[in-house]
Amino acid sequence: MARPYADPVEIITEPIPAQSPFIPVEAKIVVGAVAPASPDPIPIVLLPGFEYRLREWRHPSTHEIHWRLERRRAAQYDEGGD
Repeated sequence: MARPYADPVEIITEPIPAQSPFIPVEAKIVVGAVAPASPDPIPIVLLPGFEYRLREWRHPSTHEIHWRLERRRAAQYDEGGD
């Protein structure tokens, strides 16, 4: 049975400040995550023992693209790293 992703968080992105021939013009940089307790985006902390994925989400009325970070417990996790 697949383990569901849970605790989705909206990710705030901005245009990349410096352009490069290797980075597409429409690319974005991650600034942080939305948090009700903070007026500014907060840093994202990735916890060991979890798998993460970013998922594109389009607002139904504005059709603006947003990003969501989702996490789930990793199938196998070894703290030793060997």
